Amino acid sequence: MVNRQGTVPKPAADTDALKPPEVRDADHLAALVDLNERLFFARDRTAVTAVLRTAARRLSGADGITIVLRDGDLCHYVEEDAISPLWKGRRFPMSTCISGWAMLTGQPAVIPDIYADPRIPHEAYRPTFVQSLVMVPVGAPAPIAAIGAYWAARHTPGAQAVALLRAIARSAALALSNVRLLASLQEAADRARESADAARIQAMEVARANAVRTRLLTALNHDLRQPVNALVLAANALSSRVAARDATYVTTMEHCLDVVKRLLDGVQDLVRMEADRVAVRIDDVPLDDLTTHAEATFRLAAEAKGLHWRMERGGGGLLVRTDRLLASRILHNLIDNAIKYTDQGEIRVSCRTDDGRVWIDVSDTGRGIPENVLAAVFEEFYRVEAGDGVGRLGLGLFIVKALADRLGHRIAAESRLGAGTTISVALPPAFGPPTLTD
Repeated sequence: MVNRQGTVPKPAADTDALKPPEVRDADHLAALVDLNERLFFARDRTAVTAVLRTAARRLSGADGITIVLRDGDLCHYVEEDAISPLWKGRRFPMSTCISGWAMLTGQPAVIPDIYADPRIPHEAYRPTFVQSLVMVPVGAPAPIAAIGAYWAARHTPGAQAVALLRAIARSAALALSNVRLLASLQEAADRARESADAARIQAMEVARANAVRTRLLTALNHDLRQPVNALVLAANALSSRVAARDATYVTTMEHCLDVVKRLLDGVQDLVRMEADRVAVRIDDVPLDDLTTHAEATFRLAAEAKGLHWRMERGGGGLLVRTDRLLASRILHNLIDNAIKYTDQGEIRVSCRTDDGRVWIDVSDTGRGIPENVLAAVFEEFYRVEAGDGVGRLGLGLFIVKALADRLGHRIAAESRLGAGTTISVALPPAFGPPTLTD
């Protein structure tokens, strides 16, 4: 089949096929992470669809990409990135095009030969270069859009290409939903400005800000969880391929991913706390259980960074009154934060008693925190510069403080510039005066 220029199209060079599987996986994961970061900051439909078209073509290796939105009973081809023009700006009845079929059925369409498939309006495709395609719906259970990938040479798109397009579609669904939410909130705020007095306008803005903030935290949790889960799967697959001498690196990767997943769990808890939906189950918890689990989780990560790990458990069968899961998350966030901001020296976790409480101290030999901002590190989104060029959410210590307040546990912090930081959490003993054994 020749294209409308009268030449036989050549298949695009498949540079990914020349790479080892683990390199291709890393490239795809990096591209997915980049996609989700860009979508997070896309505040309108035009920005979202522009990000999607570029990422979809890059990840799929297709010769063309279209972004199609559902407009009532019509398919609106709003954006494209292709080797020659397709249908940007045009609308077609849902029942007459493959994008409509994908949205109506909620199923992807994989078509190696468009001229052999009765669902394709052949006359609409003849002026184009398209010979094969994949069309995936966006949104479930009621799709609101579709993403089409097209190839100039006939071939059967592989399972990986389809899986990547479906992953992009999931991210697209959330991004478009956020755009609609922000648009509706903006419209509501505009109506309020026209009809309310200054006090009502201010109240609406506060409510709007809180709603957007909670939504963005939820979106952040969702957007990051997908690539993190993909990285976990990739690490598991990699563990069976590397030589035994390199197994430690994979183990460290898995522990680091576990830390990230716990951070996402913390963000989720933060949202739930704001909605008063965090379940707290106070019980008698062995202190040794908390410290042992923390050591199993973080010792490798600390040593992989060249830090000396020092655990002074004490405990001796002592029980503390707390929520096992939330107390563990507090301790893990403190240790993760200590490792993150310590370049050399040691991480020390120790237990002590004072003022009728059991204290767990997490100490590091990092760069320290200036006294005038020490209290601010527990504020939401406050970030101490790590010096490694890596972006931080600034939620770790805020979540620690929020969880501790919810449990009624006290948090204390001491730090000296150039000499490290100690952050402590106080837990009540289960019974009687607390005592620790050597």
